[in-house]
Amino acid sequence: MKVTGWVPNVLFLLLSCQIGHALNCYKCDFGICSSPSITSCKIGDGCSTETATNDFINMKQKGCMEPLTCGSETSTTYNGATVKTASSCCFIDLCNSAATPRMYLVTGLAALVALWLVKQS
Repeated sequence: MKVTGWVPNVLFLLLSCQIGHALNCYKCDFGICSSPSITSCKIGDGCSTETATNDFINMKQKGCMEPLTCGSETSTTYNGATVKTASSCCFIDLCNSAATPRMYLVTGLAALVALWLVKQS
């Protein structure tokens, strides 16, 4: 029997976390992950990495997330450009590694504008 969805995340969380222990995780916003800070999560939360992608953009955001929302995927359209986001979680201190490709907010916005202009022509 294959177990999918949120069940593996919750089981892993229950097996790996000590009661009353909050994780420390790397934290940064989309496009500004070159120097992440460290944050303390709420008890029960996991360290998360969210990725936003389309044909021109590949940005990450790191922080804390409730286990039930880990592994979620969404799609958003902004100025005609579709951006897909996916999240993943881990449950050990600082497990959402600080190493990420550098992409600054200005670069991401420029890519969105370029995509929008291409779709207009």
